Amino acid sequence: MFTGGAAARLDSSARSVQAPPSPLSRFVTEPAWDPPAVTVTAPAAGTAPGLVFVAPILAGSTTIPPGHYGPLILDNDGEPVWFLPLESEVAQNLRVQWWRGHDVLTWYEGPAASTYGGSCVIFDSTYRELKRVHGGNGYSCDLHEFLITDRDTALISIYNEVTTSLSPIGDPTSGLVVEGIVQELDIDTGRVLFEWHSLDHVGLEESYRTSPTAAGNIDYFHLNSIDVDADGGLLVSARHTSTVYKLDRETGAIVWRLGGMKSDFEMGPGATFNFQHDARGHSDGTLTLFDNGATGSGTQDVEPASRPLRLRLDIGAMTAELVQVYEAQDPRLATALGDVQQQPLGGVFVGWGTVGAFSEFAPDGDLLFDATFGDGTVSYRALRYTWQGMPVTSPAVAVVRNDDEHMTVYASWNGSTQVAHWQLQVGDSAGLLHDAVRVARNGFETQIDASAASYVAVVALDATGSPLGASRTRAVPTAA
Repeated sequence: MFTGGAAARLDSSARSVQAPPSPLSRFVTEPAWDPPAVTVTAPAAGTAPGLVFVAPILAGSTTIPPGHYGPLILDNDGEPVWFLPLESEVAQNLRVQWWRGHDVLTWYEGPAASTYGGSCVIFDSTYRELKRVHGGNGYSCDLHEFLITDRDTALISIYNEVTTSLSPIGDPTSGLVVEGIVQELDIDTGRVLFEWHSLDHVGLEESYRTSPTAAGNIDYFHLNSIDVDADGGLLVSARHTSTVYKLDRETGAIVWRLGGMKSDFEMGPGATFNFQHDARGHSDGTLTLFDNGATGSGTQDVEPASRPLRLRLDIGAMTAELVQVYEAQDPRLATALGDVQQQPLGGVFVGWGTVGAFSEFAPDGDLLFDATFGDGTVSYRALRYTWQGMPVTSPAVAVVRNDDEHMTVYASWNGSTQVAHWQLQVGDSAGLLHDAVRVARNGFETQIDASAASYVAVVALDATGSPLGASRTRAVPTAA
């Protein structure tokens, strides 16, 4: 980290280019990058503070285009703030969590062709890896949940294929069934503190999806979120039973079922949901979830559009009342994925799953922000958090010589959230630079037009004008 003075360092392998970047790359300073572009369809107005956290993938693809996918932090203009392109695996479920007294980045990382078999990653605010968490008792992590609790433990989702009797669904034989497993782990040691198997508590007859998949198994449960309720119990969402389960965290017993074939609640008008994701309880007695309303099986969908919902649960009367539907400008039907994240002032941030969009809504449902990916890109969840990144790397600089008198300098710093201005330094000698023009940061990569010089560097400045870090010195090429 650059901490004092404005002297830049000499780099003998200067990145000096003769022409603008290839159309395949949007950034001169990061020519190997090709993160998916984002179109902002409703500019941010009155949103909660913070940045947008996504982990883009191409829906249905098992290949990983170079430089295209990985954990990605965006600003409200859809511009990257930090990007970690992955080469052999994909990232999903990027979020900010609290661990050991600090904000950390976490995500699931695993093979593109599967939802499980990977690991859960923890990075610090300098973007260095701190820990990889794996499933205990011989199981592997699954993409759907990795939640760090206030006990500094981790709740993870696991998919497990077993052979079991199919008699509950009218088949006298046995077959392969995928059950959902909830584990709570000690992060440091990997010791399993709690383990819950869906087949011990939820029968096949509760499922709306009992036909074999292409893999030859029955994915009857499809665990897709785990949350800690206000009383310390666990809230578990199962897509294929269209049910949210409240679990006793000590015994694993089901306290109640919300939705589905065996709901313990009387569902009020508009409160019924189907094939949902991301069930989260809140201190005011409400519960948010993403009602996909779509089976994702190619059969008739059960609702005309997906609905991010807020429900109020009366545990005494065992009733569920619809409080709020958060509606986009256009009806959107997400066949899978999706989330609803509570924001500090009562609004929500919504990831629209396979639609490839994300939005923010005020408490009354007014739209505050909306954006979408292009090219079929989706993100399992899309979330908003405040985040302060302090990369240990140096700012990047590249330069194009336009003619004998003019040059264009490009400056960026992957992951830094504090840069407000860029100070250009120029000189005829690599060891003797002086300040030239100062410009405001403009998106991930800032373009600086200046008179030609022999050597250049840039210094990142914060909002007070104090230096944060300096690039290496670059030699300016001769004019083309």
